[in-house]
Amino acid sequence: MSQTQNNNVESVNIVEILTVIKHYRWSILFISMLFFLGTYIALSFKQPIYNAYAIVKIKNPSESNNKSLSLDNYMDFNTINIKEEIALLKTFYINDKALNTVNYTVQYYQHEGYKKKEIYTQLPINIHPIQILDPSILGKNITLIPQKNGFFLQLDYSPLKRFKSLLFGTPLPQIKKELFHYKEHIITPYFSLTVEKLSNFKYPIDIIINENHRYIYEKIIKKNLHISQIEDDVPLIKISYNDTIHKRAIAYIEALTASFIQENVKNKSEQHNKILQFITNKLESMKSKLDKSEKELEAYRINNKVIQPSEQSKMLIAELSNIDISLSENQLKKSLVHNLKKFIQNNYNLDAIAPSLMELNDKPTLELITELQKSQLQRGELLAEYTRKHPKVLSLEKKIQTVRRKIISNINNLEKHLEQQDRTLHKLKKSYEKKLKKLPTKERELINIQRNYKVSSKIYDFLLERQAENEIAKVATLSNYKVIDKAYGSTKPIGTSHRNILLAASIFGMVLGIILAFLRNALNTQIRYKTDIEKQTNIPIYGVIPFSKTQEPRVEVYEHPNTCFAESYRILRTNLQLEMDNFKTLLISSTIQNEGKNITAANLSAIFDLANYKTIVVDLDMRNPTLDRLFGIKSLSKGVSSYLKGEASLSEIVYQVPHEQLSLIPVGAIPSNPSDLVLSAHLPKLLEELKKHYEYIIINSAPLGLVTDTKHIMQFSDINLLLVRQGFTQKSYINNFNKIAKQKKFKAMGIVFMGDAKSCGLI
Repeated sequence: MSQTQNNNVESVNIVEILTVIKHYRWSILFISMLFFLGTYIALSFKQPIYNAYAIVKIKNPSESNNKSLSLDNYMDFNTINIKEEIALLKTFYINDKALNTVNYTVQYYQHEGYKKKEIYTQLPINIHPIQILDPSILGKNITLIPQKNGFFLQLDYSPLKRFKSLLFGTPLPQIKKELFHYKEHIITPYFSLTVEKLSNFKYPIDIIINENHRYIYEKIIKKNLHISQIEDDVPLIKISYNDTIHKRAIAYIEALTASFIQENVKNKSEQHNKILQFITNKLESMKSKLDKSEKELEAYRINNKVIQPSEQSKMLIAELSNIDISLSENQLKKSLVHNLKKFIQNNYNLDAIAPSLMELNDKPTLELITELQKSQLQRGELLAEYTRKHPKVLSLEKKIQTVRRKIISNINNLEKHLEQQDRTLHKLKKSYEKKLKKLPTKERELINIQRNYKVSSKIYDFLLERQAENEIAKVATLSNYKVIDKAYGSTKPIGTSHRNILLAASIFGMVLGIILAFLRNALNTQIRYKTDIEKQTNIPIYGVIPFSKTQEPRVEVYEHPNTCFAESYRILRTNLQLEMDNFKTLLISSTIQNEGKNITAANLSAIFDLANYKTIVVDLDMRNPTLDRLFGIKSLSKGVSSYLKGEASLSEIVYQVPHEQLSLIPVGAIPSNPSDLVLSAHLPKLLEELKKHYEYIIINSAPLGLVTDTKHIMQFSDINLLLVRQGFTQKSYINNFNKIAKQKKFKAMGIVFMGDAKSCGLI
């Protein structure tokens, strides 16, 4: 298709769209106004929404300038996965802790005219304790109606629920109407509670009971909490919350961020708590052992007068003491390794074992933990852009699994190394104990007592030192998160302004109206526009004439020759003359009655007359003659019916209208057999005779869809014009036109579109 053809198609489509919109403009406007008014009413009842938010920064290990493998570094060295943090903030586990601070269990609403507003502070009543007997009451509107000596309670339902109840015949649950008193324990089929009056009030108060935290989280918190990363490359999370109460929105954000940070610190302190618990238990047992050794040494010195130990004895005491201390330290490390192995079996995340590795001074494994965290961080960044099946992600997954296996292998090797070291120390201890047996008995007993005391003392001091270190580490534990912007909420309601919402509603209504207009147009079986005709047939359209619904039909072009109505007939006349230079006979017909056939025949003949063409109109619609009345001919003696019967001559049936160039052959007396008369041989003779005296002959025939007379007459006409009335003629009739146009006995076919009178036909 050429560029010109494309432009033409596009132009036609735009014209068609605009035409449909113009035709249904009032219904489109009505729907748009309906949406505008509906939205306006809804907004007038809607409570304003306020927003509060806080900005939280996730600390990155790279922020630390100290690259040594210190315990503090490993405390803060956690995998940064923004998506996981966002998901964690959305969980019920974290929000449950915040709901301990911010109370949503009961919501109170006060009526202000036709509106109701939630109240949060300075409550006129307080409800406690609450026991839910029927869960269906949760979230329902309970209205407290104050009375002189108490109050009534009733369940209030929306108009929609009341309508459904009436429609389906299902009764709505209600509370039995009885007068309740303040501070009285109230029991209904749905709940039991006590209402305490805090201040005087006159108007009803609506109460909504939300019961437990899980219900509140699912019904209120979840839909109003929004958490997102501010920018892809920046570890900042925006925690946002919407609420009808400004203060409560801020309070909830504060409670949620505090809960989140406390949970993080708690998780990081777990390993230190385990080590401290282990050391504390060891200290208790070692303290008992040390006290026992001290008492034994004191008692031995009192009961036995022993000389000072020899140099050999002192050497044996020192060596055996060191071996015992090493064995105790080894036992401590073995216990830590055992705990590590249990942790690895029950947890996938290995980041938390860093404090224990620092305690074991296992630098190679700590380096592997560093490598693991970096790989996990890279994987998190890739997953933000790619799927888990992407080659880079798969490669990192393999690397992470390899590092994990190395960490587990290192811990197993460490355990074996400690076992080997333990065996070596025990063997060395036995060799020294053999030497000890060669000493005198009393000196040997003193050495054993002194050795036990010295070992217990040193191990006790060692454990105290480790306990202090871990206590300091625990106190120094900081969260991986830092609040950059504290909870803040504007006092102005959020969201689009009412003006913008109303504008959007109007536009939506207009779009919906246009869609419905095109749907109605598609389902409409009547001809609406010129394009409807052009889509279904190749028969040319010679003109567009306005259809006039006047009570008194008349020849309009005579009375108002300079109007656009008359101009549309001039355009039709010109188009016909340009189409066929030497045509003489013109037939006008339609599909059914009331399509404007008679008016068109009269005005078209008149427009030829105004151009000084000698014209005659022949009315062959013998079942419904109209032209004689249109042209004001009152007394008819004979007409075309008389001529076709052979009862009158041509001169007897031709009537002069009040215009020099225009004549009329009326029907005359309505015959009983019009079809037979049309088939008479007199008709072609009549038309041949008229061609000798007139420049143009216009035939007004019966509608095509009613009788077959017209098809016979059409073969004697040079041009056959078929009328199509806008919003009246059925689209299916165009197929009949196509069938007629294919018959070779007819010379030329054309269509005249009877459009809206307001358009004056000039389209």
